[in-house]
Amino acid sequence: MATLKYELEQWNEGVIAFDEGDYDGALEIFEPIADSAKIHFNIGVVLATLGEFDQASAAYEQATKLDKYLAIAYFQNGVANVALEDYAKALTCFHDAFLYLRGNMVIDYTQLGLDFKLYSCQVLFNRALCYIELGEMDLAMNDLWRATREKQTKAHDILDQALRDKGQDCTVFTVPHGVLYRPPESKVKNSKKKDYLGNSKVVAALDGGDSTGFQGRSAWQVQLSGPTNVAAIEEPRPMTPPN
Repeated sequence: MATLKYELEQWNEGVIAFDEGDYDGALEIFEPIADSAKIHFNIGVVLATLGEFDQASAAYEQATKLDKYLAIAYFQNGVANVALEDYAKALTCFHDAFLYLRGNMVIDYTQLGLDFKLYSCQVLFNRALCYIELGEMDLAMNDLWRATREKQTKAHDILDQALRDKGQDCTVFTVPHGVLYRPPESKVKNSKKKDYLGNSKVVAALDGGDSTGFQGRSAWQVQLSGPTNVAAIEEPRPMTPPN
């Protein structure tokens, strides 16, 4: 059985391989130590980058089995299924992501090593696009309207235009290219024997940014496209981490 020190070191090596564009190598490193929601999420990110959306979806599902509160994994699973044009499954994923926001308008994953903040308006917007694809325009417009009411950053101003355009020719929000769970640098250096791969707990964000990704039904370019980063300022509501 691998020691925690070994797993931490391998986690770091997998991240380095990913950053260097060695995606197959990253998978070879991550898969043997995949006993946490974070590592399964990372595997999903790598597979999505490779265009293997079915397998990416399975990895995100495994992440949520290990940590049912991991809203970001439901969210990215939804994105993967949009890429597959399985809008019914994507809808379910975005619904679950919204559920596990647990009434909060933003969740900050930064302290956990994932440089991303998930906003309720992003989830509602993505869910609305799925409703549109499924022909449920009333439900879609309701989610678009709700999304505009839950804007948190200047980047979210695009939601007003999306509402006016009834969601036509819109993009979905996604985690940007290069963002995956990274081990704390200090812990990598010290390699202390502690479970740094445990299930996620989150706190509300104080500031952050967004990313947008896919375009219509075109050949999906998930993390490979390098979505645009934008500065953001928000005033989130506090939240209590899951027990």
